[in-house]
Amino acid sequence: MNRVRNNAHGKWYLASTVCTLAAGIAFAAPGHQAWAGDLIPTNVASIAAVQAPPAGFNPLIASDATLEAYAYPPRPDALKHPAEFAKWKRAMAVKTTRTFGDLKQTGRYHGPAALTGVHRDYGQRNTTYNSSNWSGFVNLNSLTSYNTKTSFYYIISDLVIPQVTNPTCSGWDYAAEWVGIDGWNSNDVLQAGIGTDAACGNAQTTYAWIEWYPYSESEIPLAVAPGDDMFIEVWDTSSTVGYAYVENITTGQVEEYKLTAPNGYKLVGNSAEWIVEAPGVNGSQATLADFGYDIFWGAAAYNFAGNEFVPGSPTTVQVDMVQGGTTVSIPYLFDSTAFYVVYQ
Repeated sequence: MNRVRNNAHGKWYLASTVCTLAAGIAFAAPGHQAWAGDLIPTNVASIAAVQAPPAGFNPLIASDATLEAYAYPPRPDALKHPAEFAKWKRAMAVKTTRTFGDLKQTGRYHGPAALTGVHRDYGQRNTTYNSSNWSGFVNLNSLTSYNTKTSFYYIISDLVIPQVTNPTCSGWDYAAEWVGIDGWNSNDVLQAGIGTDAACGNAQTTYAWIEWYPYSESEIPLAVAPGDDMFIEVWDTSSTVGYAYVENITTGQVEEYKLTAPNGYKLVGNSAEWIVEAPGVNGSQATLADFGYDIFWGAAAYNFAGNEFVPGSPTTVQVDMVQGGTTVSIPYLFDSTAFYVVYQ
């Protein structure tokens, strides 16, 4: 075990480089949860940290069942989806250190899409939706309840953390960049991402977070900064159990968590999204920070049948952020799996 300084919290924590497993543990079959001994309770009751796998574990050659046994991020099929597999492989090949520390549950919320209208945009899509809080791309299916065939299983993306400014100087402005499942015609969102907030004078606060809405956001003790290259994967193993893997490729640090759904809520798996958001803060809609532009690439989502869905898929819709009648954020495709979002 190595000692790692966590500057954000000013404490020493243990970075798990070796995880001792009980003898004779059987690998989990698809759909089963990770072995309970791999989990470390946190100060947030619904969230547990996931320890690193044992020394010598190689996710690049491990079977799917072995990946799941260690609660490792699910892997795109190398033959069917080689480009997305290459992005996953790149992230998994980085020699990483896991750090553990207290989570910070905040008054920020990353809720479902607040839709305000629909318009036609022949430049990109036949139909584009307006939302007061979301901007990005959302893949949709027609499910109304969870199943282990066509519900979304996992979603991945790389992104670069933007530098943000505060053009209003009327208090803090906020922007969040995240990937998630649910939140479109459902009342929950399983998600993980980056927060980039700016005060008057453009002092920026940057942090990584996880959330299963309607719980509020929990900041995680992963050091991040503008310009860092991030890999984020979110997945579910049942309608009430999800995981978030947040890796800072630039620094080689990663954190992974198991999340339990809020009481009375269940995942549907009817939407998978890549979003720039103006979050809710202490019960009010935040003013969007000027993020310039956000870049997402290697963006893909998969259902339990292994089918791939990307921002360029026919079943994906574009979402523009419109606040007070003014368009403030628009996404543009580079190609089917990469796009950028521009502050207006």
